[in-house]
Amino acid sequence: MKDKKKLTVAAVGAVLAMAVVCAQVVAAKPKAKDMTSKTAESSVTTNDNGSVSRLFTESTVTTNGNMVTERRRETRTNTDMDGNVLETSTSEYAQSYPVGDSGVVPLSGQVNGDDQNMREKGNADSFMGLKFGDKFTSTNFVEDADAPDFLRAEFKPKKPLDGFDDYYVYVTPKTHKIARVYACAKDAVDAGANWRRHYLVEALEKRYGTWARLCSWWKPWYQFEVGPYRHVRACLTEASQSYGTILVAWDDAVGSQAVQEREELREAARKTAAEKRGQRVSAAAEAF
Repeated sequence: MKDKKKLTVAAVGAVLAMAVVCAQVVAAKPKAKDMTSKTAESSVTTNDNGSVSRLFTESTVTTNGNMVTERRRETRTNTDMDGNVLETSTSEYAQSYPVGDSGVVPLSGQVNGDDQNMREKGNADSFMGLKFGDKFTSTNFVEDADAPDFLRAEFKPKKPLDGFDDYYVYVTPKTHKIARVYACAKDAVDAGANWRRHYLVEALEKRYGTWARLCSWWKPWYQFEVGPYRHVRACLTEASQSYGTILVAWDDAVGSQAVQEREELREAARKTAAEKRGQRVSAAAEAF
């Protein structure tokens, strides 16, 4: 019995000794802290009209427990050839997601080589399968009071978007060149996504290799500069009285052509009306 008692006391002593060693190791290990990393980058672009665009980007990534929070701040400044400031804008973005969540594309990620190559090869030339500037053939063109310089037609894309109901294309009034493309959903698409970026925003960023810019302080409306004078806007909720979500892409150059063609049509109509009136006046004068 005495031997067993000594053995038990020895075992307890060994356990206590191990506990003391573990406590010392834990005490020596530094306490976990929030991890934060910051990066900054800038770029300068000279536009075709001689103006200069400068972009300064600051990114912050913070890991707090099991959550990652990313913030991105972009400051854009446009100046003319003489250095005069034409426009300045600032956009901020933020998202949070669990550590290891593979379903989220980090804001700090860079455009990969494939996306860059696609953009250089004309990736920004089209939207929903329709290429800006191409002629659109249709027999159901209608006038739109909200866009008097264009003609509108409905179309069905080869790859429709989940949850979207209607698709419209706006063309120039004479040559029927594609200037705007709309994708519309009667109900807001995935309106409950409030703690991470909307999947449509991520999809458009991936598609065009550019960042979304928040263009409203009270609604989730984002804009993408996808190319020279080409833009995409995503209105995710309360987009209009008829639709909850609207995606629209447009080309400024083709839009300007639409305005010019509409004015040519108006001028031709005024000329035709003047000629008809002159003929009626002459006919009436001969009758008298």
